[in-house]
Amino acid sequence: MIKSDEIKKIILELGADICGIASIDRFDQAPEGFHPTDLYAGTKSVIVFAKKIPESIFHVKSCIPYSFIDDIALHETLRLSLEISVKLENFKIRAIPIPSEPYEYWDEASMTGKGMLSLKHAGYLAGLGVIGRNQLLNNPNFGNLIKLGAVLTNAVLEPDPILSHNFCADTCNLCIDNCPSGALNKESVQQKNCREYSEGSTKKGVPITICNKCRSICPYRSGWKKQTNKLESK
Repeated sequence: MIKSDEIKKIILELGADICGIASIDRFDQAPEGFHPTDLYAGTKSVIVFAKKIPESIFHVKSCIPYSFIDDIALHETLRLSLEISVKLENFKIRAIPIPSEPYEYWDEASMTGKGMLSLKHAGYLAGLGVIGRNQLLNNPNFGNLIKLGAVLTNAVLEPDPILSHNFCADTCNLCIDNCPSGALNKESVQQKNCREYSEGSTKKGVPITICNKCRSICPYRSGWKKQTNKLESK
């Protein structure tokens, strides 16, 4: 049977920037209907990976570069989930790609969508980072500038250690205090407030994201291990 390190090497060679593995026993607190075994009963391990988003997009006035990069990063994670699944099947392993979108769950009144699996929580359980007050998964090296993807597998793999670093100082509420829509609190994000403010379009009608304050304002948006190597603002 293929080992965890071999799988992670394959995934990184396919183009992922980071990769981690969570064993199925770590998902005991998953909501009913959103547990990995609710999707695939044979799940033994969850592989989570991510593509990095460039930090430089926050140094321009237009929101179009961010929208473009975010869209491309999403498609890259979808591509990776397909290629990873095909590769793993070559080793006689079941592999089910789990996209972050589209949603099966959607509450129109509250404009709340839920993915098939919470990728940020899966990423946390796979040791890729910790969830900050901005409700985003934050990686030690890349901060919140990541786009996540996942694959469920019936292979019993060695899991990565869960990170416990608390990079959000007790007195830091920058993301909460500066959220233009008031969508953030210390425990959740009100999706309706966020969507109504952040989802927009160009004059031509092309969908774009017009707010990324929760990402951009975080002092550790590029990772808490790289604070001495920040790109200069120009």
